[in-house]
Amino acid sequence: VMLMVQKRWADVAGLFNRLMLLPDWVLEDADTLENFTHDIQLAAKEALQFPEANEVKEVPALRFAALLEQLALLAPRYEFQLPPYFLNNARALGCLEGMARTVDPSFNILEKVYPFALDRLLSNPSNSHVL
Repeated sequence: VMLMVQKRWADVAGLFNRLMLLPDWVLEDADTLENFTHDIQLAAKEALQFPEANEVKEVPALRFAALLEQLALLAPRYEFQLPPYFLNNARALGCLEGMARTVDPSFNILEKVYPFALDRLLSNPSNSHVL
């Protein structure tokens, strides 16, 4: 979440590998890595709406369904290695976001997740090297 908010697309690309969602060959070939980083940036452009420079909001608005759509387009090209629970969780979050937006069209899942992510990042309870 932090890397997306900061628009650090090369770091986001590397995180896919560290989370074991992306095969090593994508990172090992400089051209492929550059293409993947560019594709991640384009996917984010479709799924995230960053606040204007003069807005107080710090967290971009996320369209989770659009994010899933973009990842589904990238998955076969870069041979994503998605465990079954990832897809189930993604579907559930997409469904919950849809219900929340029905009640409140301005609902932004990142506004709810961001404080949790910051707390997790700062406390690192599992001593993860990825965090």
